[in-house]
Amino acid sequence: MFRLRNCLLVIFLGLFIALPAFAITDNNSSLLKGKILYNANSLSDIWYVYPGDFHRYYIGTPQDSYNILRNLSLGISNVDFNKFSTSTPDRLKGFFIIKPEDAAKIYYVNPAGGSPVYIQNPKNAFYLLQSLALSVSADDLKSIPIGTLTVDNNGLEISRSWQYLGFWGGINASPVPVRTAPNLQAKILGYFSTINRVKVLAIQKADNSVWYQIDGGRYPGAYVEAKFVSPIPQPAPDQKAVMPKNVKPGDYWIDLNIGQEVLTLFKGAVPVLATYVSTGMKGSPTIQGVFNIQYKYVATRMHGGPPFATHVYDLPNVPWTMYYHGSFGVHGAYWHDEFGIPKSAGCTNMTIGDSKHIFNLVSPNIGVATSGAATVINPGTVVYNHY
Repeated sequence: MFRLRNCLLVIFLGLFIALPAFAITDNNSSLLKGKILYNANSLSDIWYVYPGDFHRYYIGTPQDSYNILRNLSLGISNVDFNKFSTSTPDRLKGFFIIKPEDAAKIYYVNPAGGSPVYIQNPKNAFYLLQSLALSVSADDLKSIPIGTLTVDNNGLEISRSWQYLGFWGGINASPVPVRTAPNLQAKILGYFSTINRVKVLAIQKADNSVWYQIDGGRYPGAYVEAKFVSPIPQPAPDQKAVMPKNVKPGDYWIDLNIGQEVLTLFKGAVPVLATYVSTGMKGSPTIQGVFNIQYKYVATRMHGGPPFATHVYDLPNVPWTMYYHGSFGVHGAYWHDEFGIPKSAGCTNMTIGDSKHIFNLVSPNIGVATSGAATVINPGTVVYNHY
């Protein structure tokens, strides 16, 4: 039998609750969740799309397969397993499930049929998963972001990371307390509801629960219980994006797909970060075209109102602001957590962490100064806004 002892993270079925109320367009990360994929151009390029974060994890060797089974399995009681063995709920399809009460036996719930497939040992797991793999194009594979497990010498997870600095999820209950630390006694900073989306930065197990440290607008760096966050389709770089002619090889440039509410930072043709944003609302749309960043501010005041915006606003200390055309800019937004839908007066709202990350990479380079302007010898990064 296949024994998985001392699993670092076993999430029991009681954590699975309703999905968020809002809708977002499915993409490959959600449509292929739970499946085993291989690159049509390389039989050894094999991945598992984990339904817990909609990222793909490499399983191209027996050891990689074993690490995934050991660290990304869901715990299930014998009673629940017997209920599900003939008709598995949709929420479990694509997961590996482990039976702690039955010698830690592990099963893969094949999304194609839903029936649990017993995995006898690590070698069996590797070849079994290979046999179930679905062939996809290299482009389709690239559209699903990569997740990475770091494990110790015993194969236990030390940490987990994601290609674009985290994974996106939607709040699935209301109200959900947001805390300063990963425990139920920590101070409550505020509350989320089902209209909110968050970016998960890290996973911690504490206080007999699993916690997510989050990025966002209102509570960057704070914590919520993982059971209140459901993964959503992950933002993907626009595969049809065309590099503007004035971008030099190896330069950073920003691609903003207004229709998808996805901003991608590229370095040449390579995506560095893809993330959800909030662009202009109907009465104050985000401008389209190719521009260059003109001014950068670590923090600045923004104010305006009709007829140039649909509402009056006066926002002090807007962080990581990058103006590229008049009052149009890219910046952090500390006043909301509804990224992925139009929400602004024309600018591009980002999470605090994502906006800081991009601010520090793009030009003009302002060094340790708190503001700066583009010049002929210190030109601004290209920004391409389109549908």
